[in-house]
Amino acid sequence: PQGTGCLHPTGGAVMKGLVLDIEHFAVHDGPGIRQVVFLKGCPLRCAWCHTPESQSGKVEILWQSGRCLHCGLCGNLFEKLPRSSWSDDEIRQAKMCSSGALKVSGYYMSAGEIVAEALKERMFFEESGGGLTISGGEALFQADFTTEILLEAARNDIRCCVETCGYGQFKYLEKWIPLTEIFLYDFKVSDSQRHLKLTGVDNTLIKDNLRLLSEKGARIFLRCPLIPGVNDSMEHLLNIAEIAEKLSGIEMVHIIPYHPMARSKYQQLGRGFEDLPADFPEQEQIDHYVKIVTEHTSKPVCVP
Repeated sequence: PQGTGCLHPTGGAVMKGLVLDIEHFAVHDGPGIRQVVFLKGCPLRCAWCHTPESQSGKVEILWQSGRCLHCGLCGNLFEKLPRSSWSDDEIRQAKMCSSGALKVSGYYMSAGEIVAEALKERMFFEESGGGLTISGGEALFQADFTTEILLEAARNDIRCCVETCGYGQFKYLEKWIPLTEIFLYDFKVSDSQRHLKLTGVDNTLIKDNLRLLSEKGARIFLRCPLIPGVNDSMEHLLNIAEIAEKLSGIEMVHIIPYHPMARSKYQQLGRGFEDLPADFPEQEQIDHYVKIVTEHTSKPVCVP
């Protein structure tokens, strides 16, 4: 599991982390109105990942073929896809694409710069009970940088949530407890071997960290992405309820329905896409998930 993650390669006195994007006025990633910073880099490779450009801990180039003029000014960078790393010159070339066919994914920011962005929305945070949410990718992949963001936010009286898959060193999660209002903790697959098959890692560490967070008094919303025919078995639904009921730190269960909108992003990265459902699940199916989990736990269950 990563700790330092994607710190700026040039070093320097100010730590900078690799950011995928910042979303403003979000309402599904913790209480109230929030600013969500998506960090780049993740140790998991979920078969259903809807942001594949968040997985790599490096700056990447995406190519939208339908917008390409084939002018040759970029040196036909798209012919090099898929590619795990790009030179600084290639990144500069991609940024100059006049048609917008080439997109650079990832840029470096300091914790101070991120919190300065959040401060612009303080009024909305205060009125709604919102704040800053650190998401990804995976916050634990850039654990040292996440710590810097949390500390800087605390210095500026901005409340924070952290969304995490829990795959990392517990020493970081423990350090974040007094700085974090709520942990949005992903619980993807109950069975360890199936978790390994679908995400690239088994879930022993993830479940251990979830238990330890609860024992240390953290507030937790358990977030459960459910993909029809992949991880929506009755066994998994019952396990979600069982864990929620067993761990006192879990205050709520979020059912996260699958959406198939990421296919084009895999194409833009030059990568293949798993054979997953092409359509959104029916509302009846989502209601079924909520009903089963609700019937077996006293904790609130909802679709955020």
